[in-house]
Amino acid sequence: MKYDDDRKKQLRELFDKYVAKTLFHCKKSFRHVVPQVDIAMVMSMCKLLENLMATHDIKGAEFIFAFACIWCIGGGYATKDGIPYKEQFSNWWKAEWKTIKFPSKGTVFDYYVDIENSKLEDWSKLSDSDIISTIDTSKSIQSYTIPTVETISASFLMKQFININHCPILVGMPGTGKTQIIKGLLNDLCAKNPIYLQQIINFNFYTDANLLQMIMEQNLEKKAGKIFAPKGTNKLLYFVDDLNMPARDPYDTQNAIALLRQHRDYEHWYDKSKLTMKEIKNTQLIAAMNPTAGSFTVNPRL
Repeated sequence: MKYDDDRKKQLRELFDKYVAKTLFHCKKSFRHVVPQVDIAMVMSMCKLLENLMATHDIKGAEFIFAFACIWCIGGGYATKDGIPYKEQFSNWWKAEWKTIKFPSKGTVFDYYVDIENSKLEDWSKLSDSDIISTIDTSKSIQSYTIPTVETISASFLMKQFININHCPILVGMPGTGKTQIIKGLLNDLCAKNPIYLQQIINFNFYTDANLLQMIMEQNLEKKAGKIFAPKGTNKLLYFVDDLNMPARDPYDTQNAIALLRQHRDYEHWYDKSKLTMKEIKNTQLIAAMNPTAGSFTVNPRL
């Protein structure tokens, strides 16, 4: 996306104002649920800003920048070892940054930016108030995601990242609704936009790169030469559940994770029998993981 000189200058000033100081304080004072890399958080900020600023006539850019900074740096916090890092981050943000004034009620994560009016609003304003009346009782309850602050905010942010081809991951304890939120989002996307296809891949202790590649190729077809992609012009969304479950090998790596990393970096993998490259197009990765099971850290390159 191209910006004019005024927008570039404004964004540069906002990065200088917020990012370095926030990253420094967070590294010194808080702990993420799973380890994060600074540049990955900044990249996520840039992707979120790119998508939000591409589709709206932006008036209050600092509102959007603060929103992106809060979620891409502070969104990975929760209560860990009995310490409520998410609340501590919120309290620090409110005390440190005064230009965008958040309501005293709740945390900074309880609000989103109404871009058209340049103001903060409660996430509940984005909920579908008619959801109860539109539920089809012939379907199972698993077919629905009841809107709450957590489910609305997670779905909203994941949609922004999917639009810009950036891969979101939900991390949380068992029973927090990670899988349900993502399945609800994918069902909604595929129902409203037929260009999307979905494939759910459940990792376990025995998942390795060979098995994963075979599963991921099930919904791909050969296009031309070395290029493989979903049928037609569709985009295939891979949902990898329990991302961190595969066993570690003697080199302290997980080869299934290594295959995902290779695909995200280079959009290819290799045909093991013919020893030729396969270029994989029009696919995207979405993931969820429980930080207390499996490997506690995932290759930071992914």
